[in-house]
Amino acid sequence: MTRRTAASANDTSPISQTDRLRIEAEERMHAEHQRRTARVVAAAAQDAEDCRMLLDILGLDTDVVAAARIERATSVPRRRRSAA
Repeated sequence: MTRRTAASANDTSPISQTDRLRIEAEERMHAEHQRRTARVVAAAAQDAEDCRMLLDILGLDTDVVAAARIERATSVPRRRRSAA
């Protein structure tokens, strides 16, 4: 994940606090999207080689997969709704 929390933009103008917070929020959202994608790919893959190939095609590296594993291991399992 690329961090862009520098004190100034490319044109050397300062980045406002609001812009910096927005950038950080977008980076968190992007990282979450990548972790979810890795979990979906892993669940749908036929085997480990298929999973590796699909993750590679999507450009998801081992850091994303490791973060998805950690997130899954520490999350509270969701209960499925029963059909009423």
